[in-house]
Amino acid sequence: MQFDFLDKLHEIAKEVKNKVDEQNINIEGSDITQTEVDLAKKLNAIEEFSIDRFEDNIAVLENRESGKTVQVERNKLPDNIKEGDILKKINGKYILDEQKTIEETNRIKDKMNNLWN
Repeated sequence: MQFDFLDKLHEIAKEVKNKVDEQNINIEGSDITQTEVDLAKKLNAIEEFSIDRFEDNIAVLENRESGKTVQVERNKLPDNIKEGDILKKINGKYILDEQKTIEETNRIKDKMNNLWN
């Protein structure tokens, strides 16, 4: 009974590890290091944004968790991005999450197909 807290701590540690493992981030072509990604995962400090729109050289990003929008200069974002893409912000740097973008695009297509069929 007196060691129940250790069991609970072990469960929490497993949950955190699983959550970190789910955040598989491709850093190729970005100026972010693997060390930054690893630290951000440990601190749960990765924000996820979708590109809402572009206004001249400004991108309007929507935080996917809070729904709040931020404006970021386009030159601070990866090249060849487009509206609807999913970005991860780690240590003040943005990287394109291609896999998440594909998954979200397919989810929306499926939803629209179900709506009209």
